[in-house]
Amino acid sequence: MMQKSHGWLFLALVSSLLQSSTRDNGHFYRATHFWDEPRLEKDFLSSLDITFAGGWTKKGHNGNGDTVELLNIYGLHNMHQLGLNVPGKDLTTQEDIALTLLSLVPSRDSFGKLEFSGSFETTEANFAWTQNFIRGFFFQAHLPVRQLQITNIKFVDKSPTDCKFPNKNTPQWQMFLNLFNAILKKYNVSIANIKRTGIGDTTFLLGWTRNYEETEEIDLIDVTFKTGFLAPTSRIKNEDLAFDIPLGYNGHWAIPASLDIAIGAYDWLTVGAHLSGLFFFNKTRLIRMQTSVEQNGFIKLAKGCALIDPGSLWHASGYLKADHVAQGLSLLLGYSLMHKNEDELTPVDTRSFNATAANSDEMLQGWQSHTLHFMIEYDFTKEESKVGPRVGLFFDYLVGGKRVFKTSMIGLGFGLEIMWNF
Repeated sequence: MMQKSHGWLFLALVSSLLQSSTRDNGHFYRATHFWDEPRLEKDFLSSLDITFAGGWTKKGHNGNGDTVELLNIYGLHNMHQLGLNVPGKDLTTQEDIALTLLSLVPSRDSFGKLEFSGSFETTEANFAWTQNFIRGFFFQAHLPVRQLQITNIKFVDKSPTDCKFPNKNTPQWQMFLNLFNAILKKYNVSIANIKRTGIGDTTFLLGWTRNYEETEEIDLIDVTFKTGFLAPTSRIKNEDLAFDIPLGYNGHWAIPASLDIAIGAYDWLTVGAHLSGLFFFNKTRLIRMQTSVEQNGFIKLAKGCALIDPGSLWHASGYLKADHVAQGLSLLLGYSLMHKNEDELTPVDTRSFNATAANSDEMLQGWQSHTLHFMIEYDFTKEESKVGPRVGLFFDYLVGGKRVFKTSMIGLGFGLEIMWNF
């Protein structure tokens, strides 16, 4: 058993380099970052954590978990019924005539469907400050800064190539393809590349932690609870850019809550678990919605106001950590399951928008990801030191999921613990 006078130092050394969990962390477009380990119960301890990470992919996982082209995670884009029930169509224009004639053609296999592909790239920095008070209470603030890009966007016609009707050469389909760009322009929809840079959503948390060391068979048992609020400080999605991605949670306030538990043994082994939820508030906003259950994909022509009820975001994780197996060197292996519940829309204009059609959108059905975490960290803290710097490398490998981009992340992190004398 370690000496109690050095207890704060030992726990500071095993605290995680990466700071995530009940914050702006879980997103469909990249692997989940590692979460917080239990907080050290030391009065007035301050911690600064900074990470930099990046990832790139051309692939994703669809609703069945299969690997598909990046922009096909919601299935093929059904252009056959793109114009069905769209309000305000003008049948004196060639664009709306093309939409209407195409919708009257009988359905068949993948007729009128496009497969979109592209390249996704993201870079991200995370800044977290944690300040202990007394009796285990602490405050934590987190701010991400990220850049998201989708480039090389293109599509392939998946319509049948045989002689049965309808097929790739059906006149109504060829008319639509010839006017596709004009149709998108008429409805103010762009399928151009995107590049977004800015801050994500800011999180402020209050927590309570307990480090229990009065044990015989094991070294310690740590428990930490956190809750607070997530403020929508990030840029929301541009509804006129079909493939745009919000930099945070698209303008929604949220209440986070988390529980972290860790058990230490043999003076070097830590086993931990994490469970958290992010509970979003409703918001009414002007968005693009499906007008038929037959529609599918990122591209939608109709826009209207709707009450958005976002599904909660859940994170369950576990890890093994070898602490200071060679002086200040530590190794970590972890796993995360991230699950986003489905969203629900309530259109304001019920004459123009049917709730059943709007909520049949595959993009609203939630998502799930499985991530393996690998980390190597070196802690430079010396015994009795009041300042503890550390540095590490990490790799978040996205093993699989549903309706997610297949983006694994690699990064570098820096941490600093400061003990104040009062």
